[in-house]
Amino acid sequence: MKAMQRWLGLGVLGMFFFMVVVDGSIVTIAVPTMARALHVGTASVNLVISVYLITISALLLPFGQLGDRIGRTRLFQMGTAGFVIGSWLAGATNELSVVLIGRVIQAIGASMTMATSYAVVTDLFPPEQLGRAFGIESIFISLGALAGPGLGGLILANWGWREIFWVNVPVGIVCLVLSVWTLPKNVSHSQNVRFDWLGVGGLILLAGGFYAVSVLAGRQPVIALAGLAVIGLILWGWLRLEKRQATPLFEARLLKGEKVATPLLASFLSFIAAYAFVLLSPIYLQLVVHLDSRITGLVLMAGPLAALVANPVAGVLVDHWGQATLMRIGMAIMLVAQLGLVALSGVGEPWWVILWSVISVIGTALFTTAANTQIMTGVTAAHRGAIGALNSLAREVGMMLGVSVAGGIYYGILSQTAGKMVTNALRQPRAELILAQRGAYLVASILLGVALWQLRRRIK
Repeated sequence: MKAMQRWLGLGVLGMFFFMVVVDGSIVTIAVPTMARALHVGTASVNLVISVYLITISALLLPFGQLGDRIGRTRLFQMGTAGFVIGSWLAGATNELSVVLIGRVIQAIGASMTMATSYAVVTDLFPPEQLGRAFGIESIFISLGALAGPGLGGLILANWGWREIFWVNVPVGIVCLVLSVWTLPKNVSHSQNVRFDWLGVGGLILLAGGFYAVSVLAGRQPVIALAGLAVIGLILWGWLRLEKRQATPLFEARLLKGEKVATPLLASFLSFIAAYAFVLLSPIYLQLVVHLDSRITGLVLMAGPLAALVANPVAGVLVDHWGQATLMRIGMAIMLVAQLGLVALSGVGEPWWVILWSVISVIGTALFTTAANTQIMTGVTAAHRGAIGALNSLAREVGMMLGVSVAGGIYYGILSQTAGKMVTNALRQPRAELILAQRGAYLVASILLGVALWQLRRRIK
């Protein structure tokens, strides 16, 4: 395959990743508008967001396995087509039930593409260029995280809520057409496509449970933490069940080597820690520093904007210095930034938040690019889809768990200091808000410390 085709193929994958990430958040700004247009409550419209996230999380592993068996390029193209159809259907109705059906179809397509994207990048590029490739792909993810609410607001202001879904249709069609020429020739590693349906049911239950806990974290923190314990028991039972399956969704043998298991665990812990900042920084900036929502949004754009530069640079460094060194350096930088967040006191803001968020992004870029490269080159070609899907699942579950853990600790400390159950940070004393935030960031720092210790101990 020619170099131009490789890089255009990466652009196709990145553009689709951008759409998938944007669609996770773009609907949030349209909730009131959709509620009025569909004549339902805002809580009902929130299902449009939750079914998308739950479906993606539940189907990543089965589609990763399926991609290894029928061909990853074919599955990516099927997912692209499904995403386009679901996007059109979600905007072509006045009934909430049909919107939800469209979102499920959209999420099924998104999970097909997410489950195969890491593996397709690994198929596209030689090992010496993988760092740069993963770094560039991360740019699209950062842009998606940055653009979601703003793009949604722009579309709402100029057109309407339907166009929030329909904007995906032409972009998806272009990606589908270009994928025929730019992506690797489809290779099937096995024709055995029998699904572990019992395992899929368990994943749906786990994904729904994680999402419910993340929603409860800010309202009923004690119940949320209890829910995490229940989910842990369900996960234990699911893993035992998978060991008995002839074609399990989760193949534990893929994690026996430290080259894959350790960076995957470190990546999971890093996403838990990162989403403490995502949850708590807007509260801190508005309730402690007293910035309005517009300035808060601008401050929080510093990290994603820094990622646009940090990710491609990290890719070049990974290709030249190797994965092990940069994983450790990146994780150490993330730990320093997290300890900086622990020290926030409301003085000298918002500059300290900007500084620590940018430093954290630099560390994240170095670690994530190196970890993705090591994980995807640590298995045979026949299992790249499965391990790529597991990598994506670690990110999705880490994000949901990060919100749950940080929210539970934050509101738990507020409740302890107030002597009663607190589920709303409004009108809480400034000192207590800072104390609660420090508790959550301290736990996040401990998680990053554990990840760094594991990387130093197990990765040579």
